[in-house]
Amino acid sequence: MHQTHFEEKLSAYYQNIMYMGTMVEQYLVDVIDAYGAADVERARALVGADAEIDAKQAALEQESVMLLLLQAPVAGDLRKIVTSIKIVANLERIGDYAAHLAKFAVKGDRSLFPQFVPRIADMAKRASRMIRDSLTAYINDDEKLAQETAKLDEEIDAAKKSIINELIVLQPKNEAEMRQIYRYLSICKDLERLGDHITTICEWVIFTVRGEIVDLGRASRSGD
Repeated sequence: MHQTHFEEKLSAYYQNIMYMGTMVEQYLVDVIDAYGAADVERARALVGADAEIDAKQAALEQESVMLLLLQAPVAGDLRKIVTSIKIVANLERIGDYAAHLAKFAVKGDRSLFPQFVPRIADMAKRASRMIRDSLTAYINDDEKLAQETAKLDEEIDAAKKSIINELIVLQPKNEAEMRQIYRYLSICKDLERLGDHITTICEWVIFTVRGEIVDLGRASRSGD
């Protein structure tokens, strides 16, 4: 009876992790839409919306501690809970980067170097798909999907390098253009870090399956 109750609590806990992941993915999608459409009012409303994600993280971390202390899980359950704690922390950081993108959507001048906007939005869309796939890998303990998802981070890294290489050779004519170039550079770096956090989630999914940490980011870093 006790074991059945514990399994029910674990199932609800994992579903809460997935709910937080869905929140983060949807938040990033909403920010991308506002950024791509130059919807300043919507972007402004989204700037502080990651507070709900922060609150969810705090609640899940407390729930994780209670499961570890009161239920004393072993083997696979223990690894899965440890993985969940790591995933929650990374999801919170992803939410922070999405909030940064919302701030840039509010402050940026879309009339300056607009050719970079769709390319940056495409980077963010790739990241949102990676979030969804990494969470699917998490809930299903799918090592293969985790590896495939992490590999997609190379596409985000390549897009960042391409955009930055073009930005740094621009010759701004005034301070406004200089600030906009800086914003684009900052967004690209944030999206790269966002991809790194998703890769970390994938690494912890593999930890759940194998019981060991695998560095899935090594390949992309070797090309830097």
